[in-house]
Amino acid sequence: MDLQLTKRGDYAVRAALSLARASAGGGYRKIREIAAEMMIPERYTHEILTLLVRGDLVEALAGKQGGYKLRRAPADVTLLQVIEAAEGPLRLERCALSGGPCHWQDTICAVHPMLEDASKSLTASLGARSLADVLAMDDRLLTHAHEDANRYHRRFP
Repeated sequence: MDLQLTKRGDYAVRAALSLARASAGGGYRKIREIAAEMMIPERYTHEILTLLVRGDLVEALAGKQGGYKLRRAPADVTLLQVIEAAEGPLRLERCALSGGPCHWQDTICAVHPMLEDASKSLTASLGARSLADVLAMDDRLLTHAHEDANRYHRRFP
């Protein structure tokens, strides 16, 4: 099993981190600034930010002085909120045994309860980590991770 974010989820986390980093200044950030800082293709950045606005995490302001900013302090925005704004709710939808919808309530699926526990642990962990927690990490480490991911995506689209 390969647990990783889609590109949309990855870009949403990056955009939210860019806005979190800039939140101390209180101003709005432009799409091109966010895209350049976090190595997000500019053509997708508006779409990603729109998902974060719909998730009530980001505020948008039109006009020359406008742009995007977090609605709340970075300490009050969890990684789970950002990921679910981009990816939708994190939940089990496919049965690990049959590959289709899981009907474990109607039939016995020995794997479902264990995967449900793992899913709850993942969402609890992401829900306990804020954007401020991520920003507290070494920025160099975060930058290298983005560069490595971008090199990989350019090599294997």
